[in-house]
Amino acid sequence: MGILDGRVILITGAGRGQGRSHALRVAEEGGQPVLVDLGTGQVRNPDYPTATPQDLDETAALLDKQGTDTMAFEADVRDLTRMEEVCAQTVERYGHLDGVVANAGIGDAFCPAWDIELTHWQTMLDVNLTGVFITCKAAIPYLLRSPGSSLVLVSSVAGIKPIPYFAHYTVAKAGVRSLALTLAVELGPLGVRCNSLHPGAIDSPMTDAISGMTHIKRDDFLDQFRSNQAIPEVMTPRDTSAAVVWLLSDQAAHVTGLEMTVDAGETKK
Repeated sequence: MGILDGRVILITGAGRGQGRSHALRVAEEGGQPVLVDLGTGQVRNPDYPTATPQDLDETAALLDKQGTDTMAFEADVRDLTRMEEVCAQTVERYGHLDGVVANAGIGDAFCPAWDIELTHWQTMLDVNLTGVFITCKAAIPYLLRSPGSSLVLVSSVAGIKPIPYFAHYTVAKAGVRSLALTLAVELGPLGVRCNSLHPGAIDSPMTDAISGMTHIKRDDFLDQFRSNQAIPEVMTPRDTSAAVVWLLSDQAAHVTGLEMTVDAGETKK
């Protein structure tokens, strides 16, 4: 028995990193993860390395080893038509949709706000904010049919406190926080919960990508993570996945509008 027994959970950005970890934890708790990732290996402007089709296949293979068969979709969260297809096909196969983890996102190199290229600004908002909205827009009609369903919108510590030289990312993640609060109020009377998750610095493929884009040594990056935290330990995707499965479960049945930090105290320091 798991706290997500029988629940179908759609997870974006599931090809690697935190999204993969969330999918594995959902399955461990008896849930049925449905995987979504871009599958192109690259976003342009910024030139950010994303999960590949092979990464998505590897997540599915890891689930298969756990005894969980799953659906895996290559889809761009910026494409409403495609995300509507994903949700419809999920419900066609499993009969219902009970939760969404809107996790897909990108990073970029650090630079002063006034030097951010407009194309980079727009892509960041399109993926990290509008992509979350589109995921919600496509999924909510199905969640409304499933009493007790739940949305987890993945923001960041950057959605709570400013991250200097990362303005476009900070603005997008603050928007995700506001979207989650608005949906919590709108959907609560209809039986659907919505919460935002605010991870701190997680040792993940995003760390590697930003390190490469900024030419900061990975070890120096991790040292900086530790120095910003009250608990000076580098966190892993597994740490945030524990929060995700709890927010999706009936253990959080009266929790909505929560801005949950998993940040080793970074937002309090």
